[in-house]
Amino acid sequence: MSEKPARILEAASQLFQRYGFRRTSMDLVAAEAGVAKPTIYSHFADKETLFRAVVEKVCEAIYSDAKAASETDGALEDRVAAMLSAKHTHFWEVMRASPHAEELVRSTDEIGEAIVKRLDRAYAKLLADVLAGSDLHFARFDLGPASCAQLLIRASSGASHDATSVSMHRRHVKEIATVILAALR
Repeated sequence: MSEKPARILEAASQLFQRYGFRRTSMDLVAAEAGVAKPTIYSHFADKETLFRAVVEKVCEAIYSDAKAASETDGALEDRVAAMLSAKHTHFWEVMRASPHAEELVRSTDEIGEAIVKRLDRAYAKLLADVLAGSDLHFARFDLGPASCAQLLIRASSGASHDATSVSMHRRHVKEIATVILAALR
């Protein structure tokens, strides 16, 4: 991506988080990005298209971080925890930092739903592939790698319960991964 669209996306991302979808205007994005409003429209047809591009960028970053975690040489528990944190801790951080979290989630559901579903499928497959290459005994619980991946995703989505910091959230995710994987050994 060239410099101007990247600057526009970064500015839009910050403004959506700061003001929510409804209150973020293309005028605000232009001012924040330091570009003329027609420059924005030359790259993004409207605010919804810009929002989808921001959602796409966030999803790509989450997947990239999860993939990098999956390729490390660490213990399975560490790799899986890092993969789960790539998604859930990142999401927790964004939602915690924005006073407009609920509106952003609604907007994402309405505008970026297909993008998020694509990430969810790719992310679950990546996690299942890592689990499939391990020494876990899935049959003990009538699971396979894909269903175990879904179990880990569901469980770690609850890691935000009483988390007050990023490190605490990551610790919760690590505990979830460690306990579930230990049961499968």
